[in-house]
Amino acid sequence: MTVEVRNRRSRKLAGFRVDTRLLQALATQALELAGASPNYSLSIVLADDPQIATLNARFHHTQGPTDILSFDYGDGQGELIISLDRVRAQARRFRTTPARELALYVSHGVLHLHGYDDGTVRARRRMRAAECRIMRSLASGMLIQNLVP
Repeated sequence: MTVEVRNRRSRKLAGFRVDTRLLQALATQALELAGASPNYSLSIVLADDPQIATLNARFHHTQGPTDILSFDYGDGQGELIISLDRVRAQARRFRTTPARELALYVSHGVLHLHGYDDGTVRARRRMRAAECRIMRSLASGMLIQNLVP
């Protein structure tokens, strides 16, 4: 499995830094837990709200920023684009840490890339259960703790 992380934010968030090495390890573990093949290749792009809003409009015809976009390119290749602005805002909103929120986005995106959907109530329940399973495993491995120092 290969995981590449690229930081493409157009501006810095004060006091917000992601340990990309830990993010790679976390994503690799999430892929394994989702049943990805050993040859799977994942690219993670860290973006900001303006960047992800542009992509959301272009590919989903939806205005405004979103937390994560998942792209399955087939042949064992996928890409996650994550808004770090949304990570920080949603962490505040849900009274959690940015590291935990980022881990949740990675888990959610990996599940989308592996056939999970959240378009119906039943599918959403199935996906949430899988997210919880992955998050428990990631938390027990302590990867989340230092992801966003």
